[in-house]
Amino acid sequence: MAKPRQKPSGKWEIALRHPALPGGRKYFSFDSEQEAVEYAQQWKLMKGAGLQPPVALTQPPGPASSVRLVRVLGEWSESGFAAPTQIGTLKKLSQEVGSVKLAEADYTWLTGYLRQLKVDKNLSPTSIKQRIQALGRAIDEYLRHHPGLQLASPVRLLPRGYSRYSDAEAKLVVAKGQQPKVNVERDRRLQPDEEEKIVRVLSGYERPDRPRGLQLKGGNALLTLYLLLVNSGLRLKEAYTLRRHQVDMDRKVMRVQCSKQWRGAVSWRDVPMRPEVHAALADYLATRPMLPQAWLFPFMEEEGVKGEKTVSQRLSFRFRLAFEYMGIEGLHAHDLRHEATCRWLELKDARGLWLFRLEELNKIMGWKPGSVMAQRYASFRAEDLTARLWEAAVAPAAPAGVA
Repeated sequence: MAKPRQKPSGKWEIALRHPALPGGRKYFSFDSEQEAVEYAQQWKLMKGAGLQPPVALTQPPGPASSVRLVRVLGEWSESGFAAPTQIGTLKKLSQEVGSVKLAEADYTWLTGYLRQLKVDKNLSPTSIKQRIQALGRAIDEYLRHHPGLQLASPVRLLPRGYSRYSDAEAKLVVAKGQQPKVNVERDRRLQPDEEEKIVRVLSGYERPDRPRGLQLKGGNALLTLYLLLVNSGLRLKEAYTLRRHQVDMDRKVMRVQCSKQWRGAVSWRDVPMRPEVHAALADYLATRPMLPQAWLFPFMEEEGVKGEKTVSQRLSFRFRLAFEYMGIEGLHAHDLRHEATCRWLELKDARGLWLFRLEELNKIMGWKPGSVMAQRYASFRAEDLTARLWEAAVAPAAPAGVA
């Protein structure tokens, strides 16, 4: 494998060979030596697998004045480095700005495009950020492969908060009869009576005024899935893709495949079972003998399932129906992970001390060391904090001289 060399500009350059490349060799520039080495390793794997390089790399680039964003976006989409979740966004970008020339895509043009996304399309800040980030990565990648182009990515000049609506933009949106979009932070907690209602309806309860209850496909599978989610913090996909051998009832541990990994990487984590989870799984498995490789839940084998996306949509819909059936408003399936996080954080031992450290919670939830996700997911009920405050206030004071 070729070794990268540092250029006088400080960039790192590496030459990669392939018969399909012009002259059989092409130079690539990177900001660091590590990036150059990693790209070369991935290139080597592509060659070993018999994969051809993207067509755009085998053709000499035209002048900057003639290159359009549709080509820039296409090269990034075909590079193999764009995240799978970004492909749909790249297609939307190609339709919206593909005809724009790269040389004309300056900061002035970009701010105009941002206003179009807000005022004309009325997109949420998250949707705007997804488009701009994808555009920025595509332009950066193109400029890395064509260092001779004296251009800079306008995306890197945007200030923080560019995706939020300014006062002027908000007025324009309101004038059109719409409302400026804002990102909604989820901090929905379950109330004690809501927990009881959910368990009842997933156990087959029918309301007197609505005698036709929910169709609980798979018997108590949905109830068990709910108890698993709300008491463990597993993501929905991590839970319904469990296989029987991943659930060790003796050790009271679940071997979970993490569903959020970079570029399809596979990693696992061990999640301890709370007593509530162990009891629910014991009842569930008592009536369902299954082989070690069998799916723990039947949702992946239902009729019409075309993949995990179908299962996620179906289960989210079923949970929403169950919540609405019992008059529970504003609760989503993913809120159960927020609830579970708070339950882990609130656990205490017999001495009244916190049971888990933050580092241990990160392991349980599948977050990286030092992650701040626990703080983002934490949503403590004011009434619980008030109860603890008043318990401490009315507790008898220790006698004088007693430590």
